[in-house]
Amino acid sequence: MHFHLPKPLHGWRGFIGEVGIIVVGVLIALGAEQLVEAAHARERAANADNAIRNELGFNLGRLQSRMNIHACVERRLTEIQALLHKAADNPRIETPNWIGRPQYYTFASSRWQAESQAGSAALVEPSRLSSYAIMYARMADMLDEMRLEQTDWAKLRTLEDLGRLEPSAAFELNVAVHDARYRNWRLELVTSQLFDMANALGLRSIRNTTTPASPSVCLPITTSRAEANRISVWRYGEP
Repeated sequence: MHFHLPKPLHGWRGFIGEVGIIVVGVLIALGAEQLVEAAHARERAANADNAIRNELGFNLGRLQSRMNIHACVERRLTEIQALLHKAADNPRIETPNWIGRPQYYTFASSRWQAESQAGSAALVEPSRLSSYAIMYARMADMLDEMRLEQTDWAKLRTLEDLGRLEPSAAFELNVAVHDARYRNWRLELVTSQLFDMANALGLRSIRNTTTPASPSVCLPITTSRAEANRISVWRYGEP
């Protein structure tokens, strides 16, 4: 028995040519789809990069506001330290009218988290993405420092209600002063590192207009509480 393969209507040469045209068409279509996907990925990367940079710029603006009171914090700590030194010889102290506190700032990270969870952040150039991650991590550390700093200053504000310092109280307040001074130093150090990284990335801080800068710690130690609350940027005054 003999089997005969059907012959194409226009011959095998024509058939192969038609198949070749189809294959080339499919390859062109696949290539065009890949180009579209690549363009879409570049667009997602650019959008994610812009969102992250804007958020970091917002945070840098708040860091700049915090740095603007660095000298005031140092000056107040020096004044408190001098008062504590005098108490070593005479427990009776001249009660300060006003201690105040450094401004506490929060930092945004919602865009970073959203772009990371959506997978868009992973499309950003790797070395730049790594720098962004480091900056966000350091800002999170600074939030912890500022939270602890507020506790130090809450202890120091008890001086506003004391006319006498027993040795044990003086010791505790000295510890709080040194702790607060270390935190102020570390905040300045990490802030300078963050701005160095920002400059290398071409990042610019966005002026802080959302959280007013409290003058609390910059007011003279002789300021009355009533006056401090009168000029406070907060509706309910200072703590």
